[in-house]
Amino acid sequence: MKASNAIKRPVVLALLLACLALAGCGGTALYSNLEEQQANQVMAELIGSGIQADKTLSTDKKGWEVRIAKDDIPRAMQILHARGLPRRQSFTMGDLFKKDSFATSATQEKALYVFGLEESMRQKLLKIDGVVDAAVSIALPDRDPLGGDAADSSASVFIYQAPGADLRDRETDLKVGVKDSIEGLDDVNKVTIKFFTVGSTIAGKQAARGPAGAMPVLSSISPLAIAITVAIAVLLALVIAFGGRIRARLAQPKQPPRVWNG
Repeated sequence: MKASNAIKRPVVLALLLACLALAGCGGTALYSNLEEQQANQVMAELIGSGIQADKTLSTDKKGWEVRIAKDDIPRAMQILHARGLPRRQSFTMGDLFKKDSFATSATQEKALYVFGLEESMRQKLLKIDGVVDAAVSIALPDRDPLGGDAADSSASVFIYQAPGADLRDRETDLKVGVKDSIEGLDDVNKVTIKFFTVGSTIAGKQAARGPAGAMPVLSSISPLAIAITVAIAVLLALVIAFGGRIRARLAQPKQPPRVWNG
């Protein structure tokens, strides 16, 4: 029993060394100080594209960071850019109108209100399949205090769509949705929408490589990690083979000592 335990100890030690070596290849921080939702979105896209990624707390404990192998950084940046990730933090009306001072001017109040409308419209557009990101600009003229005719409100929308998505056939529905969300915007013709496709070149390159996960999974492992893993595997094989010989020798029956009969 003691001999068996002595054989197992080197094997366990080698396994621990393997785990430590692979843990040491934690990669490089691609983004830091992200919200957890942003980090999860980045990780989901990278892993879905065959790039190994880990999420840990940032060093200052104020957010999350996503770490990948150093060799994967160029391709990861291209993939995330094509998907509009990580998305910038959005603000709600409640966030914007927190009272940090005793009084604010009418101009400040209006600027915050318009910005809140734009953010709210952006969040609605991001929930549409195929929309990677959006930018909304709203012109909300001041009303004439004397009751005269005021200029009409208007809106300009830039929609960045994913490769393969084509939302141009939904332009009328999108314009109506924007019009109905903005006070004083009564004419759908006062809404302009421009469509842009992001990452189309990257999508073509990925399609030429074949199914996702074929080449990327292997390329996402750094050469140093592969070399360390191979070396540890060889060491384990030698330890197991050497242990087998020791077990075979210990299993042989001991010969009784010879007695000299003279």
